[in-house]
Amino acid sequence: MKKMVEKGDKFDLIFIDADKENYVEYYELSMKLLAKDGIILADNSLCALLYDQGSDVRSTKLHEFNQHVKNDKRTEQVVLTVREGVTLIRPVQ
Repeated sequence: MKKMVEKGDKFDLIFIDADKENYVEYYELSMKLLAKDGIILADNSLCALLYDQGSDVRSTKLHEFNQHVKNDKRTEQVVLTVREGVTLIRPVQ
């Protein structure tokens, strides 16, 4: 993703489904790669509720990701309650 940012690539749709510990980094890179009217889909966004919230790093990192997205004034978002959750994110117009 970093190389695509360097090349100036742009995408209409970006689907984040990777290691949960780095979702915030993938999200920030996605924001740089997103075309003007593009959409980001983040898979498994509700998984924080499925893991042991006291000891599982994935739960903590997914919670941090959800808070990061929720507080990002550049975007608006909705969580789709399909399976483990998909967050649909788009830049504020």
